[in-house]
Amino acid sequence: MNRLTTIVLATALGCMGVLAAGPAAGASARFGCQYKVLWPTAGVYEDPNPNSVVVKTKHAGDIVGASTCEGAGHNEYGYVLVTTDAAADGRGWMREDAVVQI
Repeated sequence: MNRLTTIVLATALGCMGVLAAGPAAGASARFGCQYKVLWPTAGVYEDPNPNSVVVKTKHAGDIVGASTCEGAGHNEYGYVLVTTDAAADGRGWMREDAVVQI
């Protein structure tokens, strides 16, 4: 319930122009890592490697993230952790090139 209240309040304040670049950055750190999807479509992988199963697809403009900031690599690919119900453990991975941190 507290997270929902916080999201509603943050949305309302953002619409009113109360949040600026400084406070938004601080809020992001308190709520973990949030990313905006850049690619037209980007897969959410079960594990952080290109041969893993894609459990979900996200689209440009979608906001994704997790309560902790984690990354992983496989060969030349970098991945960031995102929360998803579609993954067996609730942890999905997206290519870091497909997103930008907000």
